[in-house]
Amino acid sequence: MKNTFKLFAIITMAAVIALSMTACGDPGDDDVPKTLLITGIPKTDTTNSVTLENKQVTVAIFNTKGSNNKPNIVALDQLKITFPASATTTYITSQLVSGNDKKNGAPFTGTGNFYICLFIDDSTPSSLDDDATYYYGGKGGLMEKQLPITNAVTQLAWDEFFKK
Repeated sequence: MKNTFKLFAIITMAAVIALSMTACGDPGDDDVPKTLLITGIPKTDTTNSVTLENKQVTVAIFNTKGSNNKPNIVALDQLKITFPASATTTYITSQLVSGNDKKNGAPFTGTGNFYICLFIDDSTPSSLDDDATYYYGGKGGLMEKQLPITNAVTQLAWDEFFKK
């Protein structure tokens, strides 16, 4: 009876250890390409008199200030803001690419807290001669509020951006 109890105890301990190891899961979506989903984008930002419909947007994320007090670009995406027929707001899905080279960069898989900037432009996506610059969470500028990016998709609303 004593041996049966010991055997049962060992089996129970092994099961607890095995289940606790599988229950830990992934602490974050490391090594998974990251996407920003920006919702509620209006055709026109009436507060700042900026038309957004059919404009090119460069979505850039930064980590910290780099040399010469300039931010380090960690990832970016370049796309066009389009609206479905009769819609007054839209969204963009930004597939982030590491570094600042959209054509040759690998998908961005990092995690952490980042500064987000949107460059709105009439011309080609490669142009950084922007018509308007919007910062996430910072009425005063770029380095005011960081966005935590840990999951495969991070959603934020247009009204969390402020024009420079």
